[in-house]
Amino acid sequence: MLKSYEAIYDHGKIEWLSELPDVEQARVIITVLPPQQMINAVTSRRSPPEKLKVSAHQLDGILSSPFADDEWAAMLERTAQQIEGNPKAFK
Repeated sequence: MLKSYEAIYDHGKIEWLSELPDVEQARVIITVLPPQQMINAVTSRRSPPEKLKVSAHQLDGILSSPFADDEWAAMLERTAQQIEGNPKAFK
C-alpha cells in the first residue's frame, strides 16, 4: 500500500512535516499545492479540528468509562489500523 508524507519544498530543499519515509531510494510523485493551501496545511496540523476538542467534563466521562483496559487497547489498535488505511479495520 502506498503511504503519503507531508513536506514543504523550499528553494530546492524538502522539509518533512511528519515522519520520514523509511526508504533509501524511491520513485516519488509530488503534488504542488497552491500557496494558500500550503499555509493552511501547515497551520492546521498544529491544532486539532474543533469537533475533536473536548472539555474536561467530556474527558472525565471518557476516563470513567465501563471499558476494560484490553477493550481500550483493542479500540486504539483498530483506530491505528484505520489511520494506516487497513480496509479490514473498517468492518
